[in-house]
Amino acid sequence: MQCPQCNSDNTQKLSVVYEHGTQNIQTTGRTYGSGVGLGRGGFGVGLGSSTTSTKGKSQSIAAKNAAPPDKKKIIIPLALMGAGLFTAFAIHGITGLLLVAVGGFIFWKFSQYNSNTYPPLMEQWQRSWLCNWCGSMFTL
Repeated sequence: MQCPQCNSDNTQKLSVVYEHGTQNIQTTGRTYGSGVGLGRGGFGVGLGSSTTSTKGKSQSIAAKNAAPPDKKKIIIPLALMGAGLFTAFAIHGITGLLLVAVGGFIFWKFSQYNSNTYPPLMEQWQRSWLCNWCGSMFTL
């Protein structure tokens, strides 16, 4: 594929740039410790251990710039509606109903985005390329 900006053939699809520059990370560590002491209560010994785990994502700047479009997460408006229902019945009806209405409106807007706006954006991203020579992004 040739870059329309500089005519270089050193190009990559954005999906490849994203894949190659993104790594999922998962680590686990164990720590052990012991102690011995003498105090008012006498002589004491202590033992302990701990396990830690980390999950995450490591991403290059190029991969971040080449990321696909995000879908809207409907969990936020659903949580808002749930909080509104709780508030309406447990605390104050009008405030709760207002939260349900706002959450419902945001849910509707996110659903509209996910069904109408997101698919063409994703299709465009799948047809997009990056020139490794001049840095321009282009779509076929």
